[in-house]
This record gives sequence, C-alpha cells and structure tokens, in this order.
Amino acid sequence: MTNKKKSVPGLSPFIVAGVLLVLVPIFGIMTMDSIREQNSRIVEKLIGKGTFLMRAFEAGSRTGMMTMSWGVARVQSLLVETAHQPGVRYMMITDDKGTILAHSDPEQQGARCTAMPEISAMDETSGIRHRELVKEGGTKVFEVFKVFTPARRMPGPGPGRKMCRMMEERPRRHHGGGGDWFSAHFSDHSAGECPARGRQFIFAGLDMESAEFGKQQYLNHVVLTGAGLFLIGCFGIVGLFVLQGYRSTRSSLTRVRAFSNKVVETMPAGLISVNLDLEVTSCNSGALSILYGAEGPAVAPVVPGLLLAVAETVKQGGETVEREVALTSPSNHPLLLDVTASPIPDDQGKVSGVLLLFRDLTELRTLKTEIERSRRLAAVGKLAAGVAHEIRNPLSSIKGFATYFRERYKDVAEDREIADIMVHEVERLNRSITQLLEFAKPVPVVAKAVNLSELVAHSLKLVESDLKNKGITAEQAVDTDREHVTTDPDRLNQILLNLYLNAVQAMDTGGKLSVVAATSDRHLLMEVRDTGKGIAPSAMDHIFDPYYTTRAEGTGLGLAMVHRAVEALDGEIRVESREGKGTVFFLKLPLKDD
Repeated sequence: MTNKKKSVPGLSPFIVAGVLLVLVPIFGIMTMDSIREQNSRIVEKLIGKGTFLMRAFEAGSRTGMMTMSWGVARVQSLLVETAHQPGVRYMMITDDKGTILAHSDPEQQGARCTAMPEISAMDETSGIRHRELVKEGGTKVFEVFKVFTPARRMPGPGPGRKMCRMMEERPRRHHGGGGDWFSAHFSDHSAGECPARGRQFIFAGLDMESAEFGKQQYLNHVVLTGAGLFLIGCFGIVGLFVLQGYRSTRSSLTRVRAFSNKVVETMPAGLISVNLDLEVTSCNSGALSILYGAEGPAVAPVVPGLLLAVAETVKQGGETVEREVALTSPSNHPLLLDVTASPIPDDQGKVSGVLLLFRDLTELRTLKTEIERSRRLAAVGKLAAGVAHEIRNPLSSIKGFATYFRERYKDVAEDREIADIMVHEVERLNRSITQLLEFAKPVPVVAKAVNLSELVAHSLKLVESDLKNKGITAEQAVDTDREHVTTDPDRLNQILLNLYLNAVQAMDTGGKLSVVAATSDRHLLMEVRDTGKGIAPSAMDHIFDPYYTTRAEGTGLGLAMVHRAVEALDGEIRVESREGKGTVFFLKLPLKDD
C-alpha cells in the first residue's frame, strides 16, 4: 500500500519563505530599536548619577569653605567619602594638563591621568560629558566629567560678590594666606571675578557591572520577547494561510462532492452501496428507476436477493465481479441486469462495503431479439416468395389430375375417395402457400380517419361466433377525447383479429376477452387480455417466429403476421403472460397526422 505525504492545506515552502522574509526584518528592527532605547536610558541614568555626585561634591565644597580649617585635605576627604556611594568606582579632580589634584584613592594624588579626554574646548558652559573606559583587567567604567566649579560666580555687586570675598578672606585668615589649588577658586581679582589658577575638571567613574548585567538581562528579555512575538506572528500569518487554504479546500471539496452527487444521481446506470451486513447505505435514482420503474418506493429500497448474492461474493473474495443477472424486480417485472460489483476499501485497505453498479439489459436484449426475428422473417419471406411460385404451378397440375381421376373413377368408391383426399390436401397446401405469400409481400399502409370505438366493436364482431361457441364473454373499454384517430384500419383490424383468434384458441369454455383502447401523447395504446392457459417462459422468445406454434392444427403464422403489421405501422408490441393466468398483449401505435 502506497503511503501518501500529507501537507497542511494552503501552506507551501514559498509561503513560509515569504513569511520569514517579511517578519525577520520587522522583528529585527524592532529588537534593535528597543535595545538602543534601553542603552540610551542606561546612559542617561549613569549620566544623571554622575552629575548628581559631582554637583553634590561641589555643593559640599562650597559649604565647607564657610567652616574653619577647610582646605585641600578636607576636599580630598570629602572626595573619598563621596566615592563610597554604591556603584561609584572612583572620583577625581585634575588640572587641564591631566595631573590628578585629588582622588578617591589617595595614592593616585599627584599622578598623571593617562587616559585624559579631549578638554581643550571645554569651559564652564560646556555642560556634562561622558565616555566609557576599559580599565586594567577588562573592567568597564562609565566616566562622567565636567569643569570643576565649586564657587558660583555672579557678576556685579550683590550677595554673590560678597560671598566670594568672604570665602577668599577666610582661608587667608586661617591658613596664613598663600592659598592652594582649591582656594584659588574663591580668590578675588581686580576684574571682579573669582578665577581659578587654570581650569580644573572633576571626574566620576561609575561601575558598569550592574548596568551591563541589566543590559544583558534586558537583551535576553527583548530577544525572548521578540522571538515569542516572531513565532506568534509566524503562527498567525501561517494560520491565516492555513485557514484560507482550509476554506478553499473545503469549498472545493463541497463543489466536488456536489458535482459527484449530481453525476451519481443523474447517471443512467443504477448504483447501490451496501455495508458488510448487506444493508443499503446509498442508492441513486437510476437504481430506483430500474428496480421499481418510473416511481420509486416511498420507503427504503429492497435489493433483490440475486444482487445481494453478488455483493456477498465480493465481500468474501474482495475482488471485483462482473456478471449478467436475470431476476424479478420488486415490482414483479422480469429484468436482465449487467452487474459490476466492487469492494469499498477503508483507510486500512480492508473491505468496508460493496458497490453495485448495474445496467438494465432488458430492452437491449428485447431489441436484439427483435432484430434477430426481423432477420429471420426477412429470410423466410424471401424464401417463401421463391418457393411459393415454384410450388403453385405443380399444385395446379396435381389438382387437375386429381379432379380428372375422381371423375374418371367415380364408380370406384376407393379410387374416388383417394382422389378427393388428393384434391383436399392440394387445396390445404395452396391455402398455406397463399398465407405465406401474404406474409412475404410488403404490407401497404393506408392511413384513414376512423372512429376508435367503432373499429374495436367491428373487430369483435368478426369473432362473435367463435366467442359464442366457447361461451367466452367479451368486454371493451375505449378512453379517448378524440372523435377520430388517423391510422390504417385494415392493418389494425388484422392485428386485433389475429390476437382475438389466438386468445380464443388459448381459452377454455367460459373465458373472458378484454379489449382496452386509449390515446395519449400522439399514440394509440391498446391491451388485448385473455384468461387462457398462458404462455410458457420457454416459448416467450419464439411466439412471433413464423411457423412456431404449440397447437397441432395451427400454422404458426398468426402472431408473426401481427408482429409484421405492427412494424409496418411503426409501432411496438409487448406481451406478458403467466401460465394458467392468461396473457396480455400491449400495443403502442403512433397516430398519423390528421
């Protein structure tokens, strides 16, 4: 058994590739933007923290200058204390040449900063700057720096100017003048400013370990979230394609199923499926029409036993069976069916039921029989025409000699009797030849307008004496709204007369002969019914053959001539008979145009 690959409806590698080409750039850009935004927030946070530390240190420096014994040592101490805050690696103050004036690590004081940033363009208005450094050991440090401005200079006279003078005097009073690099920020010059001796810069080095950890955590979160959203997007888009494919497939399946049902329902052959219990699971209108005729049953159809026997054979053998089956339909009509029975496999390949497909061969077999009969009749007609002419002349001579000897030996009783027998047999033979010639010659058809009731009554009048001799009753029923019908009255009368005589000979004393006539759809429909002995099934195929008869005194040409006359009128004849129940002849003759 071949395994078939199953695929998701509406999903192909091209669709998957298209989804990836669309979603990967989108989620990649979204992830990078989110990471950049997070990095910006971390930088802002670190800058804010460094700025706060430096501003706080400068504020502490200004406050300390108002107390006693404040100088470089106290600045160094305040720098060390400030650097003890969580996340602070170091704080330092340098001059513009990179010399470290104060450092949270006292050992670094006086050393030179080897990684001095570009500060040539920086002044008090340059604001806060930052950078990332990698120290020894691979440790990352986020460094925030600015111009060191512990004293706020305010131009013009006022409290700010006064404060600047006061802070200048206090160190001189307590430190004996001279000042230092820190006190220079508070010195007063004639220009009215408090300039430092050269520019000084304050640096805050912040630990990036927690920032890097948070960044990595956020990166993992963003990546996982992006991957989740990407997968959701993929599943969503693929789901849409799958849903669309499913709907398209279901729609196609519905159309195919409707088309298949329509084909099965309108096919001229009969189709019946049965399960393993030989119960009908489906049946099309063709099967009902074949088994029940034009009108199907009001309840579930009854499958004939011979068809079920064929289904049983298929169920046991598991192979297709073809055969012709002759049976009686549920409506008591003989049928000849060409049956093909096939097993219905399930998903595992086992037989789950049987499919019966059959065609009605009854009409086809009847047509073949009619063709063969016509061929035989044509051959007999040709032979009869030739033989009749050859025999008639010698018969005339024989009859003449027999008459001569009967007159010559009329006194001899024995010879006269022999001559009478010869004349009688010659006359009988001549009558047979006459019938044979009538059968062989073409049947002329002359259509006339006749009254159907009068024609039937006249035909029965011709056999009235035969009916009385056997005590047979005759009935007629004519149902038509036409005053006249156009047909050949002579041929129709010949047909009815032969059927009447055939019926009379088949019935015993006290039988019944019924004649029914009607018009419908430009056709004349007639039935000739008797209550006689009936016809044996073995004789049904031969009753219209010339010289076929079951009676010792019959010639066998009566029904043959009926069949020939019906053909001359372009009609149809059908017979139904049951032994001991009687016989019915059905006639269907087209009516000629009025």
